Parts: sequence; C-alpha cells; structure tokens
Amino acid sequence: MDINEKVADESDKYSKRTYYLTMIIAGCSVFTFLVLLICALVVVPKAVRLIGTAQTTLENMEEVSEKLTTLQLSETIQSIDDSTARAMQDVSDSMEQIQALDVEALNESIEALKESVENLNRLFDF
Repeated sequence: MDINEKVADESDKYSKRTYYLTMIIAGCSVFTFLVLLICALVVVPKAVRLIGTAQTTLENMEEVSEKLTTLQLSETIQSIDDSTARAMQDVSDSMEQIQALDVEALNESIEALKESVENLNRLFDF
C-alpha cells in the first residue's frame, strides 16, 4: 500500500469516528431536549398554580392586616392590662381585709352567742 492509500484509510477511520461521535452527541441533545420539554410541561402548570396560591394568600394577609388595624389591637390590649391591674388590686384589698379579721375575737363571739342561745333554751324549756 502506498502512502496515499494509508492516508485515505486513516482519513476514512477518522471520518467514521467523527460521524459516530456526532451521532452520539446529536442523540444526547435530542434526549436532553425531550427531558427539558417534559419538565417544562410538568413544572410550568405547577408554577402557575403556585403563583395563584401565593397571590390568594397575599390578598388574604392584606385583608387580615386591615381587620387587625380596625380592631385597634393595641388599645384592646391596654384595656385588658388595665382591667387585670384593677382586678389584682381588688383581690389584694380583699386579702388584706380577710387577714385583718380577728379570728380570736370571732371565735369568742361565737362562743358567747352559743352560751346565750343555750341560756334562752333553758329559760323557755326548749
């Protein structure tokens, strides 16, 4: 074989390899395109639904925020705090009055009342 035939054979081998690799790359490109197309067909509708849900959620949050603003939440909390403070003061005052009771004197009064009732019972023969 002469040199021209060798170069032609090598050139043919190189061309066949290049064609084979080009076909593999083309197949991979088509496969990648199909995967991306399927993903787009699946993901895009979900993304659209998600955006719709997010929009609805934001609208609901705005509505709740407006309602909270109209409720005057800070004034309501202050009113509850004031009521609680007054109730605690009333309870404290009541406890002081209960503690101020002279239990000994009360027991002595009950004993004296008991003796008086017994004497009245004896007087009227009950």
